[in-house]
Amino acid sequence: MSPQSEPVPDPGQAQPSITASVTMSGVEAQILRDLAAVLGRTPEELAIEHAAGLLPIPTEPLPPVDWALFDGPPDLATRADEWMHEGTGR
Repeated sequence: MSPQSEPVPDPGQAQPSITASVTMSGVEAQILRDLAAVLGRTPEELAIEHAAGLLPIPTEPLPPVDWALFDGPPDLATRADEWMHEGTGR
């Protein structure tokens, strides 16, 4: 029987489980550990998403940008020290 003519298994029927293992190392592993800490997730979760193609990791540095948007007060840089010392920057 060719693969195209095999019957599709019934979704309600128990299927054999699939076990997979993902190993990350080097810079990519460090990026995933750092990202996991920021997101409050485990590095293992992110490694699986990366292996599945859901979480791309750039292989080259991002190019410099000419401009960027900043959503904050216009005097943030000049008053940051004041806010930090007074505790009002929370």
